[in-house]
Amino acid sequence: MEVGDRTVSALDLPASFLNFLQKDWGIERLHPPQAKAIPSILAGRNTLVAIPTASGKSLLAYMGMIKRLSEGHERSKAVYIVPLKALAMEKFEDLKEIAAASGLSVGLGIGDATAEAKNIDDCNILVCTSEKLDSLLRHRAELVADVCCVVADEFHLMNDGTRGPTLEINLTRLRHIKPDA
Repeated sequence: MEVGDRTVSALDLPASFLNFLQKDWGIERLHPPQAKAIPSILAGRNTLVAIPTASGKSLLAYMGMIKRLSEGHERSKAVYIVPLKALAMEKFEDLKEIAAASGLSVGLGIGDATAEAKNIDDCNILVCTSEKLDSLLRHRAELVADVCCVVADEFHLMNDGTRGPTLEINLTRLRHIKPDA
């Protein structure tokens, strides 16, 4: 993607994903803040994106995950951490569409009950709450062996007294276990 070129088709991402974005979601161009952040994201660098609500942070996260997954092996996994079950369900629905178009699978982990865990064993993208990730790291560490990308949505909640410490510990553990993710 050349400087100043904000077209989605110019991005170094799998053609199936770009086609999906353009045809199914109607996304042809990035907004200026997205265009500024995307080179760092696609280069695989740790990137903190702080732009207004509804300006495309999730799309940037999805692009970063698809890029990393496309460069890995078939068991590669991306983890998308959210603070709330409702947000997890929303992201899960988005990512199911993306996964179907990209030949990937999505899992959902939002609670301790088996009924609240869908496809977490063999998925390429795991959407989960921080609390569920904490449980997985403690009891099913093998699930994160192939993690290549981590997204922490609503990162500002790191400062929240109830959820922040769990998110911080999870990110620290993942950074220790998978420093290149």
